[in-house]
Amino acid sequence: MVLTAASYQLLSNLANDLGDYRTGADQHRQGLDGIEARAVASGLIREASMHRAVQVLTFMSLVFTALTAWWGTRDLGWVYTAIFAALGLLATAAARGYTLGWAYGYKGFGDLFVILFFGPVGVAGSFFLQTQSWDPLILLPGLSVGFMAAAVLNLNNLRDIETDQAAGKRTLAMRMGRPMAKLYQTILVLEAYVATTVFIVLQADVTCSRSFLYAATLPLFAEGLYKTWKAKTPADFDRQLKPTALQTVLFALLLGVGLLIDANQCGKPLF
Repeated sequence: MVLTAASYQLLSNLANDLGDYRTGADQHRQGLDGIEARAVASGLIREASMHRAVQVLTFMSLVFTALTAWWGTRDLGWVYTAIFAALGLLATAAARGYTLGWAYGYKGFGDLFVILFFGPVGVAGSFFLQTQSWDPLILLPGLSVGFMAAAVLNLNNLRDIETDQAAGKRTLAMRMGRPMAKLYQTILVLEAYVATTVFIVLQADVTCSRSFLYAATLPLFAEGLYKTWKAKTPADFDRQLKPTALQTVLFALLLGVGLLIDANQCGKPLF
């Protein structure tokens, strides 16, 4: 599953680089102070080479999808195998399709797909494959991770509002405008903490966790939101991208570690 998820992420990154180059979005971004140049647009990688890399990663994603679906559902029957294979195919298509093909990111659907596939589909799907069981409460931590991933995407789109508009890339941030997109950023982060806290308090039978370890990231995100509200230039938003991405990883890790180390607390009172 780790290899499957990694292949989706790598495919998404490379496909987005290639797609934004082909549509001209990166050319509009060239020369902006403080903005890191992307691989194809900067000439670091040739378009043909990136295209081959995308094709190879697409193939690898399909192979890992098939293996994960088969191994994870081998005792459950072909219907479950087919369902998870279909979800994997959709995830592969979504990883490629943000700026290539359908290019749904140019139509304002990027946030929805990120929340869905980084969140409930990825988290709840992995949970089911590992436990061979289902609890609807697992959708809550799934949503929290999805909201955090969407916050990273929204920061990227906040940075690129003017250049995306010039390239005809109608992201949600560009449609809303910068003030509303900053409010949206705040709501995404708050929703992630609310969803996770509700999950912990409701004490899902599967985890029995009372751990609020993930809350250690709250000061980091609070500082990031403050700087996002203060940001005015593309470079200001760009400086928040890497810290927010790393904080999202830390949030997910602390959530997972908290669930793991506190999983023997069934039956103990919450307070």
